[in-house]
Amino acid sequence: MSSLASLDGHRLAVMVWHYHDDDVAGPDADVSINLSGVPVDEGTAHVAEYRIDETHSNAYTAWKKMGSPQQPSETQINELTKAGQLALAGKSEIRFEGHHATIRTVLPRQAVSLFVVEW
Repeated sequence: MSSLASLDGHRLAVMVWHYHDDDVAGPDADVSINLSGVPVDEGTAHVAEYRIDETHSNAYTAWKKMGSPQQPSETQINELTKAGQLALAGKSEIRFEGHHATIRTVLPRQAVSLFVVEW
């Protein structure tokens, strides 16, 4: 597990990934993202999660389900383009107390999630 974060005004972006060099099946990761030092003392923030994994934002999975066409049709290309767009995996809210909040999620193996927190 690794992560990277950036802060811009009233928006915090946190990217977390559960990557392994060996592309083999493995357990999901229970993830707690502890946010501290954020310029929100008390209050609620909105969280949007965007994900890339086996079933989200994955044109390669869609291409394999099509039978791996070497020369996809125009319809297939459109489907692959849509499948490759960054997908919203969910929305939630978190509560800040004393400039601290926690985001909890389960991240599949070989997945990347981008959490956008806005207040």
